[in-house]
Amino acid sequence: QQMTVQLDLQGALVAVIKALNTAAGARVYDRVPRGSTGAITATFPFVSLGEADEVPVDEECWDRTETVHTINVWSQAPGYPECKALGGAIRAALHENDLSVSGNILDRMRVLSVNYSRDPDGVTSRGRITLQTDTQPA
Repeated sequence: QQMTVQLDLQGALVAVIKALNTAAGARVYDRVPRGSTGAITATFPFVSLGEADEVPVDEECWDRTETVHTINVWSQAPGYPECKALGGAIRAALHENDLSVSGNILDRMRVLSVNYSRDPDGVTSRGRITLQTDTQPA
């Protein structure tokens, strides 16, 4: 399980987020598209998967993994409404809900925090969703 749990979780999370039919649609990226100058070429709004930290939890009789993911929501619509609508939809879909994760059993999934901020460009709004999952091998 330790080798693929993050990859399996990523696939399951992307599928759920794409199925929400938000303003971001199917624009859910592991690596955000960029042009030759490094400027983002993806159409806004979109979602990107950020860092993920995995901690094996070795308990008597259990082989469990705790993974903390960062899911980013990006918008260039005026103000925060679009960004917060996307973040809220993702939070509602994931917090304390079930998730089918290939090769794993999901014990618990919960949103630890949601943070919204304006990027230094003064145009882009960002939502950071911190998600914790606890899994064990199927």
